[in-house]
Amino acid sequence: MKFSDQFGVKRTPRDTWFDPVLTVDTLLFVDPFLVYARQEGFFKGSHDEVIAFFNHIFKLIAESGGKTESIRYKKAVDDLRFPEVQELCLGYTGEGTKGSGSGRDLAGEIAAAIWEAIESGVKEVTHFEEVGILRERIGADRISDITAGLLRERLARFTEEVCKRHKVPTAKVNYLRGRYDLARSAWVPIEAELPENPNNTKHVLLVPQHYLRDLPTINSSGFWDYCLAHENDTIRNEFNYDLSKHVSKGEIIAVALKHPEFRKDYIADLEKNPSEPYDFLTDKKGYVKWYESSVDRVKARPLQFDIKSDGDLKAAIDEMTGEYRHFVEENDGWRLLWNDDRTAKNEKAAQLLMLGIIKHYCRPNDIDVSKEPNIGRGPVDFKVSRGYRLRALLEVKLARNSKFWKGVKLQHPTYLKAEKVQIGYYIIIVYTDKDLERLASIEKIIAGVMKETGLDLKAIVVDARPGRPSASKL
Repeated sequence: MKFSDQFGVKRTPRDTWFDPVLTVDTLLFVDPFLVYARQEGFFKGSHDEVIAFFNHIFKLIAESGGKTESIRYKKAVDDLRFPEVQELCLGYTGEGTKGSGSGRDLAGEIAAAIWEAIESGVKEVTHFEEVGILRERIGADRISDITAGLLRERLARFTEEVCKRHKVPTAKVNYLRGRYDLARSAWVPIEAELPENPNNTKHVLLVPQHYLRDLPTINSSGFWDYCLAHENDTIRNEFNYDLSKHVSKGEIIAVALKHPEFRKDYIADLEKNPSEPYDFLTDKKGYVKWYESSVDRVKARPLQFDIKSDGDLKAAIDEMTGEYRHFVEENDGWRLLWNDDRTAKNEKAAQLLMLGIIKHYCRPNDIDVSKEPNIGRGPVDFKVSRGYRLRALLEVKLARNSKFWKGVKLQHPTYLKAEKVQIGYYIIIVYTDKDLERLASIEKIIAGVMKETGLDLKAIVVDARPGRPSASKL
């Protein structure tokens, strides 16, 4: 359920805040670059606040000489601990809205990246998110957590104003690490009145949607693209990378560390050509529109189940996945998986739309559906269960995802056995005629796995080709 639905909020043109789904994190992130570009209202002065904090950390680490046992270095690491701001309902987490945040180990990673920047000649901090280019484990979610953590008090006041205007009930919450006080060189507590998320023990923080992107403006992929466009010859000569192939983040880090001037030029280029927030209207990644579309679909075609056995659970999943397929194939649901320019959206768009259909059918039927952490990255996408005994695992994958289908013999069956689950579903999304040609080999792989393992597996083909006849009719 969305925040506005939960609290009966009718949005007006004044409401530019992001309306989060309270049960599942949305794959968007708070981008400090966008916050800096549009400092207004409660967020006026945000850039100075964030940069002042990091220059303070920068000074501590510089004075420590990079010695991790130094009191100053330890102080910097302690101050760099940023718990995940779960109240935003944003980020990579798939299981509800709880992620890992930035604990002491990751704080140490950030401190190490800052020391390496100092050693490479950096004199001050202009964009702290540059550390994401220098370390493997510092990605979009960490940058977002750090930004939200430093601006928590501003986010709280922003949320309080929205709630007061719309008469949303709130409760008092105390944050021990609510604001960083430079004068004391310490985190200090704050108190706020925030709405409660009924799906967990947390409250809700709202954020202006014009501060959100699917990746921070400054990121390792963007840095690499800039290097390929402007420093191609240097990279070829010095690193001997095969530039025709995908490079690892470790390889990108090697370039970033050896050539700090590349990083400087990259950021200067971004400052001259500012990025845009996520386009919620076109929703090219499919991260937003799945929710309303799945709600409307389920309301129009309600289903009831009486589940007492594996057979009943399978029949229920068959009906729910059948509705997903019918929606995509026969009711223009395929449009949610394609952009207006007829480019296909990625796998996550198909997975999220499936999540919406399944979740909204399961809730009224007292069936649990949980999305695995980091959807699309782990062994399975969804678990559907009625108690502990009746459980099934579902995968939603594109037919063209050759890497996944090559690994099916090992990954998914192993996970099924580890979870002591016998039922597995593969929902195969077809985008092109070429995808149809892949189906025979995919179904052969699945049949082979069933024979070898004895698992109960089922393949369901969903034809998402625009304006084409349903694959189920071929």
